[in-house]
Amino acid sequence: MKEDTIISYFNISWLSEFDGPGKRIVVYLQGCQLDCAWCHSPQSQPSKSPLLFFNQFCIGCHRCESACKNNGHIFVNGGHFINRQHCTGCGSCVEACPNSSCNRNTGALQLPTKKVEVSSLFKMLKPQLELVKNSGGITFSGGEPLLQSGALAMLAKLCKDMGIHTAVETSGIVEIADADKLLPYVDTWLVGFRLHQGINKEPSPEMESITYKFLSHISKKEGIEIIGRIPVIPGYTNNDDYLTKVKELMDEFPVNRLELLPHNPESAHYYKAMGIKPIIPYNKELAESTYRYMKESLEIAILS
Repeated sequence: MKEDTIISYFNISWLSEFDGPGKRIVVYLQGCQLDCAWCHSPQSQPSKSPLLFFNQFCIGCHRCESACKNNGHIFVNGGHFINRQHCTGCGSCVEACPNSSCNRNTGALQLPTKKVEVSSLFKMLKPQLELVKNSGGITFSGGEPLLQSGALAMLAKLCKDMGIHTAVETSGIVEIADADKLLPYVDTWLVGFRLHQGINKEPSPEMESITYKFLSHISKKEGIEIIGRIPVIPGYTNNDDYLTKVKELMDEFPVNRLELLPHNPESAHYYKAMGIKPIIPYNKELAESTYRYMKESLEIAILS
């Protein structure tokens, strides 16, 4: 199989009203080159599937420990721990677990990412695409979907040939050559203004420059819609310098509207399943006050 005919995804939302116009099917592609301090989907970042462990579903049967040849599972004093440095993602522990399966994302142990032929994924999507054809369409998100630009362009073309409205959610921190592969098949671009690098709270001139070049390039194509999207993250995206730069980008380019994305309280669920701590823990009161401040600062925003 050629690499460009294989697509890697970790989830599909079959009916979303928050990821582009109308009712959408959303395919979440695996892999992201950024390391945003507030990442809402840490399981999307690695190029291959991370092992997720949900302790509340573990029955302590030790079958995973027996199945793993690399001593990846340790049971101590009634606790189940994952030695992630030893994990190769082979899936033997998932199949051995009576509460888990490599074919579905449920249970104590999960490898959420699927690698399939573009044609196979389209065949699975097609019946559902028929249902949203006149009321919405399909959105490709991530991760950073343009890291799989070749395979994604094939899938987007199949959807467009079927008369489906297509959208791509991207950071814009990508190679122009990758964006070019998608340009003929995308109706709406959902562009996240990722102007920070890692845990740095001040916007990065390098990230701003890349975003500028991306918006400049895609806006040359007639008939496309550009929607800006920024997450509401205290200490980062409510920074006055950041908000000023967002306004400047919106004044410079034909961004149809801006959507504010509330800090997702469920993201901690996946950090814990990966055995890592979130850099920015969710704080309800702080998140709500930051949301109100950003709403007032960006008067032109249409909020999701």
